[in-house]
Amino acid sequence: MVPLRYVTGKAPRDRRQHPNAGFWLIQGGALALAVGCCVLTASWDHWNRGPLIAIAVLAIASDLTAVWVTTKVLVSGTLLGLMLAAVLLGPEPAAMVGALTIAVSWFRWREAIGAFAANLVAYVWFPLVSGIFFYASTHLLHTGPNGAMYYFLVLATFVVGLCVNQIGVNGFAAYLDRCSFIQKVREGIGPVLAAELFSAVLITVAVYFVAKTGTVGIAILAVVLVIFQYLVGELLKSQRRGEELRRRATTDELTGLANREHFSSVVEEKIAAAQEAGTTFAVMLLDLDRFKEINDTLGHHYGDVLLRDLGPRLEKCVGGNGLVARLGGDEFAVLPELQADDLDALQLEAEKLLECVREPIAVDELTLGIGASIGVSRFPLDGEDVHDMLRRADVAMYSAKENHSSFKLYETALDRYSLRRFTVLNDFRRALENEQFVLHYQPVVAINGQEVRGAEALVRWEHPELGMVPPNDFIPIAEQSGLIGPLTHYVLERAVAECKRWRNDGRPLSVSVNLSVRDLLDLDLPGNVASILTAHNLDPAALHLEITESMIMSDPDRALDTVTRLRELGVCISVDDFGTGYSSLSNLKRLPINELKIDRSFISSLPHDESDLIIVGSTINLGHDLRLNVVAEGVEDEITLKRLEKLGCDLAQGYYFGRPLPSQEFVVLVDRLGVKQPSTASVQFAG
Repeated sequence: MVPLRYVTGKAPRDRRQHPNAGFWLIQGGALALAVGCCVLTASWDHWNRGPLIAIAVLAIASDLTAVWVTTKVLVSGTLLGLMLAAVLLGPEPAAMVGALTIAVSWFRWREAIGAFAANLVAYVWFPLVSGIFFYASTHLLHTGPNGAMYYFLVLATFVVGLCVNQIGVNGFAAYLDRCSFIQKVREGIGPVLAAELFSAVLITVAVYFVAKTGTVGIAILAVVLVIFQYLVGELLKSQRRGEELRRRATTDELTGLANREHFSSVVEEKIAAAQEAGTTFAVMLLDLDRFKEINDTLGHHYGDVLLRDLGPRLEKCVGGNGLVARLGGDEFAVLPELQADDLDALQLEAEKLLECVREPIAVDELTLGIGASIGVSRFPLDGEDVHDMLRRADVAMYSAKENHSSFKLYETALDRYSLRRFTVLNDFRRALENEQFVLHYQPVVAINGQEVRGAEALVRWEHPELGMVPPNDFIPIAEQSGLIGPLTHYVLERAVAECKRWRNDGRPLSVSVNLSVRDLLDLDLPGNVASILTAHNLDPAALHLEITESMIMSDPDRALDTVTRLRELGVCISVDDFGTGYSSLSNLKRLPINELKIDRSFISSLPHDESDLIIVGSTINLGHDLRLNVVAEGVEDEITLKRLEKLGCDLAQGYYFGRPLPSQEFVVLVDRLGVKQPSTASVQFAG
């Protein structure tokens, strides 16, 4: 054991007291008083050079090679050396060894000047007092190394020295940290009391050994202690390496959460306990929304900071009785302390987790916001082992993500959906290569005159085994898997080629492609669009590219840059689904757009909803004030068309004019309705 010394205060920096003139006066007075005591007790000292040097080397070497066992306990022979000096050499030599130990060991501990002064005073006074107490006691009781009372007094001397040491160091710590002296003594003595008692016994035995062997015994003790400290240090290093390996085996390095292996083992234990007790529990799988966009747009540093911040927040949200793990990427697993049959509690827990994820995260000068989707599986209803539980929670999570419902309980019917999803994803690239995607067209008509101005084309997948796959079954998968870019290029190629054929046949229509968020963040997009237009020799004004309000808001500056470069090509830009997003007029007026498309949710209720009538009228006026064309989507009856005509809307599309048709059938419809030089058209992925 090493005697107590002050290294670092534990109080917050703003509460910590800094040494002042009064402190330095007290420290100086204490050292002066110690010198006076040394002078007065000089006749009690035994200045034996050999033992003095051996004890000094023992104390200093032990302090320099001390090994931390815990944050409170050190293994060191320093206390043994100082007690030997006090007992065998007297007060002044003991005080000198203490001062020398503090002076040399500063090169290891590097205390602040105030802490160094307090430690110096403590290391001078407690050996000095110990030496005085021991000399006075042995002379008063007339005992020596051959008497049992002599060694009992060694124990008493140790206690006296320890008390003086505690008073000195804890007094300074209490002053510096502005807290109770009693509190500091409890903090200092409590964790090391057992070790101090062991040290008292060890010191007594060592004094007996040295009394019988002299300087040689001190040297032997020094060698034994140094070897012992070295072995303890190596043992602790090995133990810490083992603990670190175990920690790495069970912990995610980035977030500090449990990893997949640890989570699986805990769930397996939970399954065994639940089977024995007849209880239930749930596993939640949480996947972040738009995380890849952050990595692609801002870089992986921002994604890593976001994940590191999110991990502790999720743990706090779940509480100490639950478990949160990072399974990889942006996917987390949660084991809440809830019964699986309490569906209300499960939903409440999921909502808490979602709110936790949605809290903005500051990274450098940016504030990032994300969402999440959660899938839940329940034991034993949805599986009887950890693999089934995680797989089915994953199935439910993807269902929640693709249905934009945020939270979904696993159902047996979802497995068929999951198999279909896997098949779709697996066959997607092959479908692009084999041209299994086809475009169907729906006319966009001028309200005044009802002449065709363009076409909205909807992409379909003619799967050889699954049949006609609707857009909602593969567009979300393409967006999540990063395959939306190749699909956009595919649709652009075919839409532009079809538009060129219409024009060559005397039908001056135009066409547009609805871009995804990932497309808008693609720096190569303007160049690719230019290449396609050049390859088919199509007038750029015949191509309209559609973006949504949410895409604009995801990264306004990046969107402005991309849209501006596209407009410089001569391409027209439409804002699709207008009214359903979160755009502001400040962002809208910055974008070089040509057209607003009012979402069908406002148009379908136009004949009987006065509020929607006001909204649509205001939107049309806004578009015209900004010198934009306005298109109404989802027109299905003549009443709606008449109201739009009265409101001054420019263009309309919907089942009233015709359903989406293959190109050849669409041309027949166009010829029947009539054609006029277009002002807009569109190709979109959903229908």
